[in-house]
Amino acid sequence: MEIPTARDVIAFLNERLSARGVAARVDHLTVLPYVSPMWMANWDAPQLADVKQRDVVEEEMREARWRYPQVLDEF
Repeated sequence: MEIPTARDVIAFLNERLSARGVAARVDHLTVLPYVSPMWMANWDAPQLADVKQRDVVEEEMREARWRYPQVLDEF
């Protein structure tokens, strides 16, 4: 199984946020340099921390972390 990349998560989040009418977009993720053996998410999207539509952002972040718990950083 191939591990998804940060670009996969960025594309997913930006598509979902756009569909939900949120103006914010993600340019990059903070990715830990390892894949967690506990299969917890190894990434975060700090750009979304100040978005006013917190409920929408939180819902989409949960969905993204469920779909992409572990990613590789391409940058």
